[in-house]
Amino acid sequence: MGSAADVIQVSVIDVGKGDCILVQAGGAAALIDTGYDDTASDVVRYLRKQGVERLEFMLITHYDKDHIGGIRAIGEAFPIGTIYLPGYEGGDKQYRSAVQAVSRLAAPATRVTQELAITLGGAQVAVLPSHLKYDPHAAGDEGNDNDLSLVATLTLGSDSYLFAGDVEEAGTDALLARGLGAFDVLKVPHHGEKAGNMDELLAAVRPKVAIVTDAADDPADKKTLKQLKKAGSDVYCTSDCGTVVVASDGAGAYRVSHG
Repeated sequence: MGSAADVIQVSVIDVGKGDCILVQAGGAAALIDTGYDDTASDVVRYLRKQGVERLEFMLITHYDKDHIGGIRAIGEAFPIGTIYLPGYEGGDKQYRSAVQAVSRLAAPATRVTQELAITLGGAQVAVLPSHLKYDPHAAGDEGNDNDLSLVATLTLGSDSYLFAGDVEEAGTDALLARGLGAFDVLKVPHHGEKAGNMDELLAAVRPKVAIVTDAADDPADKKTLKQLKKAGSDVYCTSDCGTVVVASDGAGAYRVSHG
C-alpha cells in the first residue's frame, strides 16, 4: 500500500440486513448510510476504533430504517460537515421521522437533485441522484423509494468503487441508461435480492469484488449469488463474513479482510 494520503479503506459494517459504509481516504472519513437505530452504538464504536473523529459528510441513500435509523446517535457522536439526502419527498411516517431526526442534528443538510462531485482526501466521490419520480403507491403501497436511492462512486487513480444503494429493477435500468462503466468493487444493490436485470448490471460493472449486506436470518437470494460468481466476482456477504473491509492505493489492486 502507498502512503496514508493515497490509501482508500472502505468498511462495509455488519449491521444485519442494512447498510452502513465507512469510507476513509487521505485521513478524511465519510459515512454512506447509518444502519438501524439499534445498531448505531456498534457503528459508533467501530468508527472510533478506526480513528474517526469527524465525518466530512454523511450520505443517506434513501429513507428506509435500515439505512437511516442510526443517524441521530451517530450524528450526536461525531461532527459532520454536510448531510446529503435524496431529493424526493416521501409520504410515509418513516420518511417524516427520518427528516425530523436530521433536523435535530447540528450539521447542514442538502438534498441532492443533480450529480454531485465531492473530494475526500485524495479520492473523488460522485453522487448520482435518480431521475425517477416518487410513487407512494408503487410496490404494494410501500412506495418506490428503493429505486430512488442515491448511488455513489468512489475513485482514486485506477481504484473504482460503486455503492448501489437499494436500487431494484427500475432503478437499475435508470442507472444503466446513464452509460454506467466498469467498477472493480460493487456494493450489491438491495442486499442481494433477486432482480431480473442483475446480469445486465454485472455485464456493465464487471466487479472484481462484490459485497452483499445481508443477514443470517434473511440472506441474499441464491440466484443473485450464483450470478455474481458466474460474473467472476469474489463475493463477500456480511451474513457470513461480518464487517468487510476493502483497502486499495490507486493501483487497482484490492486487499479484502473481514470478521
